[in-house]
Amino acid sequence: MSSRSARVSSERPFYDLHADAYDALIVDPVEPWVDRIDQHLRGAGFESASILDAGCGTGRHAAALIDRGHQVTLLDAAPGLLAIAADRCPGSRAVRADICAPALAETFDAITCRGVLNDLVEDAERDQALSFFGELTRDGGVVVLDVREAGGSRARADGIWRSNDVELADGTRLRFSSRPTWQAGRIVVDERYQLTDVRGLAAPPLEYTFHMRPWTTAELEDRLRRAGFRSIVIQPGVGRRTTDRLLVTASRT
Repeated sequence: MSSRSARVSSERPFYDLHADAYDALIVDPVEPWVDRIDQHLRGAGFESASILDAGCGTGRHAAALIDRGHQVTLLDAAPGLLAIAADRCPGSRAVRADICAPALAETFDAITCRGVLNDLVEDAERDQALSFFGELTRDGGVVVLDVREAGGSRARADGIWRSNDVELADGTRLRFSSRPTWQAGRIVVDERYQLTDVRGLAAPPLEYTFHMRPWTTAELEDRLRRAGFRSIVIQPGVGRRTTDRLLVTASRT
């Protein structure tokens, strides 16, 4: 894995070591986002689209797209998340790859990318990822993105610790705690993972600091145009519990 973001995908406990807790902690509904994608694809003439789900996570959204008649290739840099997605979507090809250098030969009717572009904090990584999206989207194809919006993200980075407790399949419990702060245009998230076994014995907590960089509409339009996309439409996020998200659609010409 060549990019910094790909290395983080393997290091961050939320993405790999504790991938089994991901779906219990991320509870935004699937249907609003997938319904909007499906509607956009059919409006663009793709009744049964070939889709690259770039940063597929645990495959919840990919599975729903498959249920709507589309064919989905799964791509993620985190082996733990990708394994769950592959089990959930057994007929789909699963590719462990760097979103900044996916090394895929085929092109797709559509590329979907939900949240992952926020993890690209360097300008070069952002340009690389969107450039590859342009190369992997066939003429007339579309991209659909979900990203964090800079102003709303800054307002939410309030420095307050918040915790969620989930029970895992083996009966252990995980307490996930996080604190977001705003530093020089980035969200810096201090994370703490505390496991408690079935006997009530707690393991030493694991700590990790994670960086995200939200997007402005001007940056999205500029980078997408340079990657060969047109008809760029930026709207409020869909299927999110918070208001700091953007839904972005664009066409490859």
